[in-house]
Amino acid sequence: MMPLLLQVLFYMIFAWFMIELVMRLWPVKTGYYGSITRLDVRSLQDKFGLIVNSGEDWVHLGWIADPDHEAYHVFHTADGTKHLLGTTDFGSYLVKNQSGLFEVKAKSKQNGELRLIGKTEVNTTGKTAPVHRPVISGKWQFLFKPNKQGFYINDHTIFQDGNGNWRLIGITSKTSGEFSSEKYFASGFSSEFPDPSGMQEAEPVADFNETAWAPCVIKKDRTYHLFWSPHRLEQMQSLDGISWTDKRTIITKPYRPYFRDPMVLKVGPNQWLLYTTARGFFFSRVDMYQSFDLEHWQYIRPAMVNSWGSECNSAFASTESPFVVKFKDQYYLSVTMNNGTFFWHGLFLMLKKWSNPDSYNHTRVLHSNCPYDFGVYSGKERTTNLVASLQAHAPEYVYVPKSDKWFITTAGWPWAATLTKGEAAVAPLEWIPMEGSSTEINVIDNEEKNG
Repeated sequence: MMPLLLQVLFYMIFAWFMIELVMRLWPVKTGYYGSITRLDVRSLQDKFGLIVNSGEDWVHLGWIADPDHEAYHVFHTADGTKHLLGTTDFGSYLVKNQSGLFEVKAKSKQNGELRLIGKTEVNTTGKTAPVHRPVISGKWQFLFKPNKQGFYINDHTIFQDGNGNWRLIGITSKTSGEFSSEKYFASGFSSEFPDPSGMQEAEPVADFNETAWAPCVIKKDRTYHLFWSPHRLEQMQSLDGISWTDKRTIITKPYRPYFRDPMVLKVGPNQWLLYTTARGFFFSRVDMYQSFDLEHWQYIRPAMVNSWGSECNSAFASTESPFVVKFKDQYYLSVTMNNGTFFWHGLFLMLKKWSNPDSYNHTRVLHSNCPYDFGVYSGKERTTNLVASLQAHAPEYVYVPKSDKWFITTAGWPWAATLTKGEAAVAPLEWIPMEGSSTEINVIDNEEKNG
C-alpha cells in the first residue's frame, strides 16, 4: 500500500496535470483567421494582387489567401533559371538573401489547377544599418492618471491629435484593477510631451459596456483609426483623434486563442501589420496579421515564438503588449513577459495576487532587420537577438519630432504594479549602438531599474 502522504501527492500532481492538459487542449485554431469571408477572397485577390516589401537582405511577398481551398507556390527566377522556392497556405512568404523575379501562383486543393496571383522583380537594398539597444536613461515621471472616469491606467496608446495635442488613451475602471470591469478607455491630453505637470483628463472613449483592452491608434491619410481587443479586433475612426465614430468588429474569429493587445504598424505604402498576443499548443507567441487597406485582415505568420527556456508560457498566453518600433532602418519588438507558465497564475490573478512582483515589469526587446520575423525567444541567456531587458509594464515607445527625443512609458494595475501607483509614467529613452552586425550581436544584459 502506498503511504497516505504519497497518495495525496500523487493525486495532486495528477489533478494539476489534467487541469493543465485541458487548458492546453482548448482549441488552438478558433476560426477563419481574419476578417475576410471565403466569398470575398477571390475578388480581393484580384484587387490587391501581390504586395511586395523588401529591405537589407529580405523580400516579403504578401497576398490574400484561402488556406482551406488553395495552396500557394512561390517561384524564383535568376540567371534565366526558374525554380520553386516553396509553398505556403497563408498569404505571406519571406525570402532571405535572394533577389530577382518572384512569382506567386494559387494551386487549387480540389483539382490542382494553377492560377497566377502576381509576379514582380525585386532587388534587396544591401544596406547594413547599425543595431541599437534601448536604454531607460532617467527616472520615471508622472504622465497621467484619471480621477473621474477611472482610477488607473494600464495598457495604453499615445499619439498626436488633429489639433497638435498629445493624447493618451488607456485601460481603466473605477476599481483597483478588476479586469472584468474594464469596459471603456480613459483619455488624457497635453500640448507638449511630456508635460511636466502631466496630462489633463478628457472624456472616455469606446464606452460600449463590453470588455475593452489595449487600444492602439494610427493615422492613415487624414483619418485616425482606433483598434482594441480582447478575443476579437474592434475598430473606430476619427477625423481629429478626439471624437470617435463607426464602431465595428473587424476580426471576430482570430486564428489562435487569447488574441489581445493589438498593435498596428505601417510597413509599406499599402501594407500594415497587426501584432497580437497569442498561444500555440504550449508556448506563447506573438502572432501577425496583415492588411492592405486597414479593413481586411488575415493571419499570416508568427512574428515571434517562445520555446524551451523562455520564462513565461501561460495557457492564457504570456507575450503581452507587443510593440514594434523602427529605429534607423532596424526593427525592435518589445514584449512584456507576464502570466507565468502554469494555470494557477490565472487563479492568483482573480485573487489579485502576483507571486513575483518584479516580474510584472519584465519587458524583453528583440531585434530584427525586417518586421516579419523576430525569431525564437528561448530565455534571457539563450536568445541571440535579445538586445534589452527593460523594467517597464506594457510600454509605449514615443518619438517627439519637436525635441528629437525618445521616451518610454509604463503603467499597470495599482495592486500589481511596482513602478507606479495607478498612473502612467514616462522616462527618457536612449538608443545605444551595439557591437557587431545586424546578424551577429553581442547581447548586453540591460535590466534597467529606475526609481
